[in-house]
Amino acid sequence: MLARTHVHQRAFQAHNSSSKHASSRLACRAVAAPAKVELKAAGTTQGVEFAPLINGCWQLAGGHGREVFDGLEDKLRAHAEAGFTTFDTADIYGPSEGILGQFSSSWKDAGKQPLQVFTKYVPNIFNSRPSPASVEAAIKKSLSNLQVEQLDLVQMHWWDYNIGGMVDAAKCLADLQAKGLIKQVGLTNMDVAAVSKIVDAGVPVANNQVQFSLLDRRPLNGMLEYCQAHGIKLLSYGSVAGGLLSDRYVEEPKKGLFGQAKFSPVDLNTSSLKMYWGVAKQFGGQELWRELLQVLHQVAQKHNVSVANVALRWVMQQGDAHTVFPIVGMRSAAHIQDNVRVLSLQLDAADLAAIDEVLAKATGPAGDIYSFERGN
Repeated sequence: MLARTHVHQRAFQAHNSSSKHASSRLACRAVAAPAKVELKAAGTTQGVEFAPLINGCWQLAGGHGREVFDGLEDKLRAHAEAGFTTFDTADIYGPSEGILGQFSSSWKDAGKQPLQVFTKYVPNIFNSRPSPASVEAAIKKSLSNLQVEQLDLVQMHWWDYNIGGMVDAAKCLADLQAKGLIKQVGLTNMDVAAVSKIVDAGVPVANNQVQFSLLDRRPLNGMLEYCQAHGIKLLSYGSVAGGLLSDRYVEEPKKGLFGQAKFSPVDLNTSSLKMYWGVAKQFGGQELWRELLQVLHQVAQKHNVSVANVALRWVMQQGDAHTVFPIVGMRSAAHIQDNVRVLSLQLDAADLAAIDEVLAKATGPAGDIYSFERGN
C-alpha cells in the first residue's frame, strides 16, 4: 500500500499546479453547510451521511481539458469547506481514486469533518467473469487507492445483461459488506429488471446512480417508482447535461443546422458535452432544447437563481424529499455559491406547468435506464 500511496501522492502534487496563493483565489464567502442525508439500505445497520449535492469526479478521468487539474487541491478543499463533503468517483476514472485518497488523508490529518467518497466497481466482463476472489481484489485496490479501511459506498455497473454473473457479483459485494470492507452497496446504470433481480437475491441495495435530467427522463419510466417503493436512493448524474442546461447557452446564437456533421450549435470540447449532446438530439433537437432553455431562464429570473439551479431542482422534485440527489461535476470552485441556492429553491406549480409544456413535445430518450447506451 505504501508504494501505491507514494505514486498517488506524486500524481496529486503534479495535478495541483496552482501557486501557493491559489486557495485565496478560490476562497468563497462563508455559506451554511448543507444538512447531511443518510444512505442506508434496508436491513443494514451502518449508514453513511452524505451531502445532498454530490461532487462528481468523472472529470478527473480525462477528456475535460487539462484545466480541470489546475489548482485541484484547492478546488477539492473549497467544496469540502462549504459543506459539500461527498465525492463520487469510480475504479475506471483514471487517477481519480488515488487523488481523492490523498486529499482525504490530508483532510483527515488536519482534523476536519469527515469526507465521504463513493466509488464504483466496473468489472471488465468481456474478458472474464468476476469471481469472489477477483471482486475482493478490486475492492482492496479501491481501499488502497482511497487510503481507507472501509469504503463508504461501492456502486456496481454491468455492461451487458447477456453476459452472466451479474447477480453473483453483487452478492460478492454484499459478502464483503458483511466482512466490513464496505459500508453500503449500490448500483449504477441498472434498469428496473436488473435492480429487481439483485434485490430479490437478497443484496441490500442502497442506491442506483442513473442519468436523470430534463433532457433524459428515463428514470420516470418505472425506476423512480421502484426506488421509492424499496427505499433505494437515486443519485442522478447529467442533471445539467454537462452545462447544456445552464445560463451559458441561453443567449448564445445558433452556429449551424442540427444534424449536419460540419456544423454544431455547441463546441463539443469535453467528453461530457459530446455525450449529452447526443441526449439533446434524442430529446428533440436544437430548437426544442433552446425552447426549454428559454422557459428555464424565465423561471430562473422569477426566483433570482440560475438556469442550472432550476434544472437541478426539477430533478430533485421528481421524487419525495428522500429519494433523488444530484451529482454535480466538479470542474471549479466558481459554482459553489450557485449550488448552495439549489437547496433552498422550490419550484411552484406554475413553474412546473411551464416546463411540462415544453417536455410534452420531447421525442426521447425512450426506454429504461441506460437502454440506448446498451444498444437497445
